[in-house]
This record gives sequence, C-alpha cells and structure tokens, in this order.
Amino acid sequence: MKRKVIIGIVSILLLVSGGIFYMTHSIPNSHDDVSNVLDEKGVKLYKHGFCLLEEQIATYIKDHYAGVRKIEFSPIFIQGDNKHSMFSANVVPAIYDKQGNKVILGGRVERRWFGRYGLLNGIYLAFDGSDKEVIELKVDDQDVNVSGSKHLPEKARLSSSKKIDENMAALIKDGQLKEVVKNDSGSPKAEVVYNIEIKKGDYSEWR
Repeated sequence: MKRKVIIGIVSILLLVSGGIFYMTHSIPNSHDDVSNVLDEKGVKLYKHGFCLLEEQIATYIKDHYAGVRKIEFSPIFIQGDNKHSMFSANVVPAIYDKQGNKVILGGRVERRWFGRYGLLNGIYLAFDGSDKEVIELKVDDQDVNVSGSKHLPEKARLSSSKKIDENMAALIKDGQLKEVVKNDSGSPKAEVVYNIEIKKGDYSEWR
C-alpha cells in the first residue's frame, strides 16, 4: 500500500514537471509571437520601415537639440489584427539629458497628450501590386518614398518638426529635461540605440 502511494506521488510529480517543461519550452515566446499577424515578408517590411523612421527622428534631435546624451527606442509594439480589432504599430523614442534624466516622446506632459510615432503617424507601409515594399516617411506634410533606402536619404531628413518641437518644449518647460536647448549646434556626439524588435503590446506602457 505504501509503495503504491509513493508511486502515485512520483507519477503526479512527473506529470506536473512535464507540463511545466512543455509550457516553458514548447511556447517560450507566445506573447511575442507575431506570426499570426505578420508573415515573414511583413516582419521584414516593418523592421526596414521602422528602422528608417527611428533614424529620421534621431537625426532631427541630434541636429537640432543641444544637451542630449542619448536617444533610444522601444521595440516596435503591434496591436490588433485587422480582423477582430484595428491593427496598429508604434515605437516610442526616449531622450536622455547629460544629467541622466530620461523622458519619452509621444506621451503625456501635464494635461496634454502628444502624438505617437508609427503607422499613419509618420510612416506608411504596404506592398505594391508587384509585391514590392512601399515605405513612405512624412516630411513637411508630404509623403516621401524611401522604399529602396537602407539608411535615411537626404530627401527624408527633417528640417523642422512641429510634432517633436512642441513635445520637447513641454518636457523642457516641465523640468523633465535639464540643460537641453533647441539650437543648430545640436548634439552630434549623442549615442543612438535603435530597436527593431517586434513585440505584441501597448506602446504607451513602455518606459
């Protein structure tokens, strides 16, 4: 009888541990699996397009704001599937001043919300009739085609950006950024950390 009890306990432990192993090894990244939303070509398109968008944002900040130590980006957060809910993809730029203060663009400052960075908010992504990538970046309210570019072309550089400037001005006024000023000397030595990882999730929760 005692032996049967011991065998029963061992069997239960094996079943439980086997279940845990399956859950942690068979589906290690189920939350971040985007294959049900983007196929391989789609993933490549989004990584290519958002890399150019991030370079456009970082270049503008480096060229027009002094006192910036570092610029980094969140993963590309996607939500929805265009079947049961609207599909969206967004990235969050983060700025560090030389005192180590970190702020994000596209969030809330006091009572005002500022624009996000993503699909239909700075970038357009699609495939044309020949199944070729279509990537367009917004420049002065115009859509500039950068589909064939590996790096940000001169035609897609921002000479001005009301969206970024108003957000930065609010962060500076609120005291979240210290000794950061808008001028043409910029921050040419600022470190830039790009991020083209694609994840499911709410971009607004990234910090």
